[in-house]
Amino acid sequence: MNKNIVGILLAAGQSARFGSQKLLHPLPDTQIPIAVQSARNLLEVLPNSIAVIRENDQELKSLLFETGIRIAENPDAELGMSTSIRCAIQSHTTSHPDTQGWIVTLADMPYIPPYVIKQIADALRQGARIAAPEYSNQRGHPVGFSCDLTDELLNLKGDIGAKLIIKKHRRQMQLIETPEIGVLRDIDHTSDMTP
Repeated sequence: MNKNIVGILLAAGQSARFGSQKLLHPLPDTQIPIAVQSARNLLEVLPNSIAVIRENDQELKSLLFETGIRIAENPDAELGMSTSIRCAIQSHTTSHPDTQGWIVTLADMPYIPPYVIKQIADALRQGARIAAPEYSNQRGHPVGFSCDLTDELLNLKGDIGAKLIIKKHRRQMQLIETPEIGVLRDIDHTSDMTP
């Protein structure tokens, strides 16, 4: 069981390139909203997951609430992705000091299979400091971080997420080869939704 590994679903972006709130948009093959599918994939492996949304995003909040994922509203979402990572960790650690690691994934990546998320969680449980899937020599998502990197995650700034931490500790990153192209597929435009 991956109870002490916490999933963080980043769902506070502005969808600027998509033209509307993409996370509410239904996937063409299943008609499930993008963010709901991403949350379900995460929850299947990590039932203790948190979705970070923009403040007052009521429609997304109610859709995600129905999945059972915990929700944290980020009042500083416009300051970048790093604030959402901090928001999730801060909302969790006060009541759960025994967290063993974090798996950060993007709500606009609904094609990541749950078994890939489990592989990342298992790598953290077995001592990896950072773990991520790799498809055709490209690092994908989600990315897992050991709890000993929590302070570094809390000190992130701007909109580049955890890239600086990954760069700093790249020699300690465990890459897990996968045949799943979904680990690279984020949805920025409607054309990206073709299954």
